[in-house]
Amino acid sequence: MRASRRLTDAALLLGVAYLLTFLVVALIRASFPFEVEWMEGGMVTHAARLLDGERIYAPPSADFVPFFYTPGYPAVLAALARVTGDLNFALARGVSILATLATMGLLFRIGQREAGWRSGLLAVGLYAALFRTNGAFYDLARPDALFIALVAAAVYVARYRPTALGATAAALLFVAGFFTKQTTSVFVPATALYLLWRDWRHGLLFLVVAFGGAALGVRLIDRAHDGWFWTFIFEGHQGHLFYWKNILLEYWRDVLFLAPLLLLLPLLWLGYKVPVAALSVPLAAWWTYAFIFRASTLDYVPHMYYRELWYETPRWLVLVPPVLIAALLLAYRALNGARLRPRTDGFWLLMFVAGVGSSGLNHSTQWAYANCFMPLSLFACALIPLALRDLTEPAPEAPRPRAAWLVPLAVLVQLVAWYYRPSAQVPGAADRAALTQLDAELAGVDGKVLFPAHPLYSWHRDGKVHVHQMGIQDVAFMGGVEDLHARLRAHEWAAVVIDEQNQVPGLEPSYYLGERFAWPTRDALRTKTGFLVRPAQVWYAQDPVERWLADGVTANFEGGAYLGWTAQGEAWGDAPSRRPLRGRQGVFAALSGPPSAKGTLRSAPFTLRHARLTYLMAARGIGRAYVQVRADGEVIARGARLRQPRLQLTRQAIDLSAFVGRTVQIELLDGDAQGEMAIDDLRLKD
Repeated sequence: MRASRRLTDAALLLGVAYLLTFLVVALIRASFPFEVEWMEGGMVTHAARLLDGERIYAPPSADFVPFFYTPGYPAVLAALARVTGDLNFALARGVSILATLATMGLLFRIGQREAGWRSGLLAVGLYAALFRTNGAFYDLARPDALFIALVAAAVYVARYRPTALGATAAALLFVAGFFTKQTTSVFVPATALYLLWRDWRHGLLFLVVAFGGAALGVRLIDRAHDGWFWTFIFEGHQGHLFYWKNILLEYWRDVLFLAPLLLLLPLLWLGYKVPVAALSVPLAAWWTYAFIFRASTLDYVPHMYYRELWYETPRWLVLVPPVLIAALLLAYRALNGARLRPRTDGFWLLMFVAGVGSSGLNHSTQWAYANCFMPLSLFACALIPLALRDLTEPAPEAPRPRAAWLVPLAVLVQLVAWYYRPSAQVPGAADRAALTQLDAELAGVDGKVLFPAHPLYSWHRDGKVHVHQMGIQDVAFMGGVEDLHARLRAHEWAAVVIDEQNQVPGLEPSYYLGERFAWPTRDALRTKTGFLVRPAQVWYAQDPVERWLADGVTANFEGGAYLGWTAQGEAWGDAPSRRPLRGRQGVFAALSGPPSAKGTLRSAPFTLRHARLTYLMAARGIGRAYVQVRADGEVIARGARLRQPRLQLTRQAIDLSAFVGRTVQIELLDGDAQGEMAIDDLRLKD
């Protein structure tokens, strides 16, 4: 017993360390004025719509497409913003942080009431340790943390308030949870089953209030939004694919490797609580198959759930935690047979099963992420400390278990396996420098900016909400955002900013690629969790007005002449070309040709006052085709060579920071008699 208690205390200390780490990470991230997860800004713009007096649920348009969530979280943000006078990430994340602290407080009270303060503290520590495994969503500007807190509160009231008022309060909390995130509904039948068993009158009252309140709320909101509320929160979800292979295998595989304790310790406890082999043996067999499946496919492409595991390299190390935890728990079972009689009430098993089912459904839905594990984690963290108590400290009249220390040792192994790098979750100096760089780039844009992956940025900048990137994807099955193409053609936005791996349909040819961002580090301004993206490109509205690279030197040839440039050889002809080229800015571009011609196009000398040259370039052929910079007759810098199957202008850049202050010339060199080369929109920037 002494060894068991010491190992449990060690687990408690690790849990407290995880709790403190979470608090530090959350406080650092709270005030960062940009997305930590790519859908945060889109969620906050739902509250911005409410502040602007606009409806959330309306026909899809370039102005707005809602996420397929109920409106509780943005309604809370809008209400608070009216009090504070500002709507920002700090406010939105603050709501989630407070909700997570409330969840932890409820977990502590559950453990304390059922088994003592150690169990309560262990429940909190386990939940804090699962922060990274759960996608680091506890503090994000998203509804997950608030939804979990409301579910935990509803279950707590249902369990510990055995009165009609308690049943009513639990039902209303579930209604509030449903209008925060629809996943809440999974827990209503499980809670109703318990209440009907305890007192059928309270159970019926609970069902009437829960389903009646939800139905009435849906009806009222749907009428206020002309039917679009139901379209998005229900029919929209039907447009997402459901992966049966996930619910049958891959969900169990992922939990078994990311958080094996959440399955294996409850399974051991279940074997004593409900000593029916037909329940526990098939589960053990199925999870063994899931383990074998992962072990036989260790050449998997790095997955978003696995990428943060500190023991993923070499890959075979992912097998160690589940094997070690299973071996410790199997050894305990072998030494103790069927001698134990757990004290924990079956209610927590019921809620654990509901949590398992909820997470499984979320995991199996298209575009699911690791936050899907949060319901499972909530009730696993409530059950595991109680199961640990049952397996190590049985009732006074029960026989003392052999080698009880094996169970807290398994908990300790899992806590160590959940280690993550806090620094990887917080924005640093490079992120803030990149954000300053982004602000400077967009400060020069005269007009509104469409920033699909970061619409809150546009709302703060321009005072107007616009569609989120996820909204564009979500309504593709409904015909897409029908007015987007027309509004792009009308140049409603002066610039469009695209994130990595994103695209805006209909962007070309009304806009051209104006800049590829060159960030200070490989991960600067990249999101810390979820879809790992960051702003990548700025596209500007087509405007065939001549701009100047230096005094008298055209930068985009829109005057129809090589003003400030001198051609040598036959490649570049007498004037820029009007030939349609994909990615061209304006009407004209410098185009080399005809075939069997070589030559250069060289600018007049000018003093270099900026550190970076960018330009649109296309090149077809296998010979020499460069943009290069000369000083004193020598080539001092040269851009990368392109070889394309067909001409398509893309943004290139040359670093000239070492030559600022010198007199230079830009030279366009086509050294391939059989090739073609096109240059447009040269820009000198800092």
